[in-house]
Amino acid sequence: MNNLIIALSILPIVLIAIYYYKKDTLKEPKKLLRKLFFSGMLSGVLVIIISYITILFFPTYASIENANMFKIFIYSFVFVALIEEVCKWLMIYKISYHHRDFDQLYDIILYSVLVGLGFACLENLLYTTSSNNIWVAVFRGITAIPAHACFQTFMGYYLTLAKFKKDNQNKYKNLSLIIPVLLHGTYDFLLLSGNIVLVCSFFIFIVFLFIITIIKVKKIINIDKNNLKE
Repeated sequence: MNNLIIALSILPIVLIAIYYYKKDTLKEPKKLLRKLFFSGMLSGVLVIIISYITILFFPTYASIENANMFKIFIYSFVFVALIEEVCKWLMIYKISYHHRDFDQLYDIILYSVLVGLGFACLENLLYTTSSNNIWVAVFRGITAIPAHACFQTFMGYYLTLAKFKKDNQNKYKNLSLIIPVLLHGTYDFLLLSGNIVLVCSFFIFIVFLFIITIIKVKKIINIDKNNLKE
């Protein structure tokens, strides 16, 4: 059972990575991509350390145990979404934003997603192996893992605007963090709320998130393809 759970935990990560990699018109160095993936796992370790610290200093809000709706909201947007997205953003920006191979619009979307998948890989293995429940692996495989790829797609989308647009670079850099935090916070709040209406809204939100993400990816890829033709 454990081997099956581990396989189900990793399979969606591999499939999503292949999907994004194949979309790239000019392939990126695999050494760089591996570095980004493992930096995503490293960001997960950093999140764990920060989370332990926040529980010590903010025990009321850094946990959802016996929490009301307001505390769940704060927990979702601040102690989960903000901390996780900042840690991933720092890895992406530090490693790839000024990298010489970042020469197409789509590149940093791919970079960002690989960091997100590295993070999701560590997080998913911790969740699924600790629960030892195959259905946890299945549920996370169709929700949490693709969601991380979506959050990082938006992060990469705004970072590429910051890189290639001469105006409002700081605005787009800010949006590259703000938008993923809002999306991630909404994801967690709807799921953790315990309210039947909000939990049902979670599945609508997931579908909406996946559709918008695919549209963003196609838009950037089409621009890159047109640029190559010129």
